[in-house]
Amino acid sequence: GAAALAIASPLKGALAAMPQSGERTLGLVSLHTNEKLMATYWRNGAYDTGALKDIDYVLRDHRSGEVARMDPSLLDLLVELHRRAGSRKAFQVISGYRSHKTNAMLASASSGVAKRSLHMDAKAVDLRLRDVDLGDLRQAALSMKAGGVGYYKKSDFVHVDTGRVRQW
Repeated sequence: GAAALAIASPLKGALAAMPQSGERTLGLVSLHTNEKLMATYWRNGAYDTGALKDIDYVLRDHRSGEVARMDPSLLDLLVELHRRAGSRKAFQVISGYRSHKTNAMLASASSGVAKRSLHMDAKAVDLRLRDVDLGDLRQAALSMKAGGVGYYKKSDFVHVDTGRVRQW
């Protein structure tokens, strides 16, 4: 009702304007497990818990097998990013959720891994699209002003998260 309209949307930038009807579908391919998923996780104003669980599983920490509930706003960010990038392919996922142990191991091995990574909060994903230039994917993500965007040209991926708006 009217009371619900007074509550500010937690979604930033382009996500605040996403349609509240219809469907939101996400295509994912985990490059570490080779799992493929096409999941419609939003229908007519509600998240589908079964589809969310399927997405959480594919985006799990592939090193430990630990599964976390991914931030639904991150999934919405990916749907909008996919639309803006004009892709017809599934996202290739390098990293989704990371356990604290996995993140600590990666951070000790690389200066490019944050000790307080949003991957540990299930609010970040590293990815690419086979049919979109990496620089164009980065620009599309930046244009959304919906969270953090990291550009890893040598490693061939873009990091997106639902933290504060920033870039590196």
